[in-house]
Amino acid sequence: MPKSTDVPPELRSLNKVFSQLDYKWDYADSFRDFVDFLTESFMPVRQGEYERLQKKHGSLNWFVDMTREWVLVQDKMIAVDGTGGWYDALGTFYETLASRGKKSSLGQFFTPPEVCEVMVRINGFTTDMTGKGLSIQDPASGSGRMLLAAHVTAPGNYQYAADLDPICTKMAAANMCLHGCVGQAVCMDSLNPDDWRFGYAINRSLAWTGVPTIEPIQKEQCRAWNLAQQQKADEAARQAAPTTAPVPAPAVPKTARIDTPVRPQPEPTNAGKFGQLKLF
Repeated sequence: MPKSTDVPPELRSLNKVFSQLDYKWDYADSFRDFVDFLTESFMPVRQGEYERLQKKHGSLNWFVDMTREWVLVQDKMIAVDGTGGWYDALGTFYETLASRGKKSSLGQFFTPPEVCEVMVRINGFTTDMTGKGLSIQDPASGSGRMLLAAHVTAPGNYQYAADLDPICTKMAAANMCLHGCVGQAVCMDSLNPDDWRFGYAINRSLAWTGVPTIEPIQKEQCRAWNLAQQQKADEAARQAAPTTAPVPAPAVPKTARIDTPVRPQPEPTNAGKFGQLKLF
C-alpha cells in the first residue's frame, strides 16, 4: 500500500480505505474497479457494473466506503479549505498510485492545478463569460482538471472532455458530474475521431431535476465526433470543387489603339511562385 507519507494529507483517509484490498488486487485493478463503480453510481439506468464487481469482489461494501470518503474529501477541499472552488481527488490519488509501482498501468501525470488556473486565464476566461452557453473543449482532458478550472471561473457553459485512456475518461466524467458541469466526456482519439470508444452525457437534466447524472451516449450523439465528420465532409467538398478558374483576358486601355501592344505589368514583389507572400 502507498505509505501515508507519500499521500497528500487530505487523501490519507481515502488511501486507508483503498488499501483494504491492497493485498488481493494490484493498485491499477483496484482503482479501475472503483472508477467503474463511481461512474455507474451516477447513472439513472444501471449498465451491469454493480453485478460484475459484486461477482468479482464478493461484496460492494468497499466501493461504498471508497465513495463516501471521496465525497467527504471533495466537500472538505472545496467548501472548507477554499482551493478555488474545485478539487481533483481522483486525479491526485491516481498520480500517487502511479508513482508507487513500475508495473502499474496508471502511467499518466496531469497538469498541476495551479497551472490549470493560469492557463484558463491566459485563454481569456473571465466571470463575464458566465452563463453564455459557450462550448469549451479539452482534446486531451486527463481527469478533467482544465475543464473544472474553466467551469469554476465561468459556469453555465458546455464542457467537452476527450481522452484516449478509458480510466481518464471516467475520472473526467465523475469530476464533471460532481462539480456541476454540463457537457460530455468521451473516450476517443482526438487526432483520429473515427477511433471512438465510448462516451457519456454529463448532467443533461441537472437544470430541471437538480440531480447529477452520467448517461452513456453513442458516437452519433457526440459533439466532437459530429464536428469532425462535418469537417471531413467540408474538406471532401473542397477537394471535389474545381481548383482553377479561367484567367480573364487583359483589359485594353481606353487610350490605346487596338493594334497597340499592351506592356505586360511586372510581377508584384510580394507574389511568390506559389502565391505566398515574400516577406524579405
